Amino acid sequence: MKFDSKPELDSNMHAANNASNDAAVTPPKSSTTAYRYLIYAALFMLVGISILIFVGRERNKLIGQQVGELDLKPLLNTSEASSEKMSKAEYKLVHFWGTWCPPCVTEYPEIIKLQKQYKDDPRLAIISVSCGQSVPENLEELEFDTKYYLQGLGGDAPVYCDPVMYSRVQLANLMGRQGFLYPLTLLLDKDMKIVESWIGATRPGELDKSINRLWVSKK
Repeated sequence: MKFDSKPELDSNMHAANNASNDAAVTPPKSSTTAYRYLIYAALFMLVGISILIFVGRERNKLIGQQVGELDLKPLLNTSEASSEKMSKAEYKLVHFWGTWCPPCVTEYPEIIKLQKQYKDDPRLAIISVSCGQSVPENLEELEFDTKYYLQGLGGDAPVYCDPVMYSRVQLANLMGRQGFLYPLTLLLDKDMKIVESWIGATRPGELDKSINRLWVSKK
């Protein structure tokens, strides 16, 4: 009796092809994980670039803006009014920071270097403004925290405070929808117009280079 083996062979080949196709379209688990990490990395980079673009736009928006009188009071190492100190210099570098802010404490040694460098330079007054977290601020606590932090750095330059947040509210209105961010550094001219601004921590030497470029442009 003759048996037709073709259907059986076709069935076997079909099963083999299905198995082969399954193996081809199903990537190994390790490849899937790596692919997922690549997607996450790409998304992270995209978000980071978007944030940098946004901050850059906000920073540029501040340049040329007029700043009103800043209500800053002596906190440490000085009794001189901030308005008097700023009136003596052609330019003012005003730096808002807090001991509770990680980017601030990372950057602050750069501010101390600039304070020492320009201590007796009539062209530039550097105004350090220590800020607390509470509203209203507890000035005794703010003074203690600031003094404790600076002792570890050897910083003895004047430090001011913004006791009723008047100055920060004024600047937040200029900054628009993002509000006030720490740290914030402003370079002001004699008319209290913003020449340059830095939102967030700067890179080592960045402020010094910008100030030197200003001196070169004035020659």
